[in-house]
Amino acid sequence: MLPVAKKRSFKQILSFVKQIHIESQKGEYNDSLEVLLWNGKYMLNSPNATYSYEDRYTSYRTALNLINPKLINVKSVLVLGLGLGSIPQMLQKIHKINCNINCVEYDKTIIELAEKYYPTDCNFSKLKIHHSDALEWMKLNTNKFDLITVDLFIDKQVPEKFYTEDFMLSIKTSLTDNGVLLFSRLKENYKSEKLLNDNLKKVFLGGDDIDTGGNLIYCFKTEGY
Repeated sequence: MLPVAKKRSFKQILSFVKQIHIESQKGEYNDSLEVLLWNGKYMLNSPNATYSYEDRYTSYRTALNLINPKLINVKSVLVLGLGLGSIPQMLQKIHKINCNINCVEYDKTIIELAEKYYPTDCNFSKLKIHHSDALEWMKLNTNKFDLITVDLFIDKQVPEKFYTEDFMLSIKTSLTDNGVLLFSRLKENYKSEKLLNDNLKKVFLGGDDIDTGGNLIYCFKTEGY
């Protein structure tokens, strides 16, 4: 399936005035998924959270901009949690990364929406999409990556199966010697997700949180660890 051609339509122009509803779907693991057009960009929402918003996905845009010098030599990327593909889009469009990007997504409906709405000015053919649970995929993974991003939400929560030390260790062993991890959580859930935060800091000792407003993105660099 080819991405939707993004012509300067009446809907796009109107989207700079108000949000335009494009479609709604029931996902495999999301009760409600809504695609909106806002400021000329496609946005994917669950009932209480934004999963994706092209290059206006503020949390990861902020984090990627902060680590931009580390992205110059990136030759392998793993994205856990796809949305409409905001992270790959920004890597390709803003940071000029041209390698294949492995993307793991649990919800087939989200994959289908990403295929449909990925921007035509980005290279969808460079995305290697795996329809799989991230926990199970990481157990079987034997490759190493220069950059791993973790954006694993069901609505506003990171599922508890991703809190474990074993999951963190599977990510750590999948980083190259100069690799970078970015792991996103909601700041408002810091106390309720205490085990997740404790294990992040235990396994990825020496990392720091990037406060992007609503999200905290834990940044860990293997260099010098």
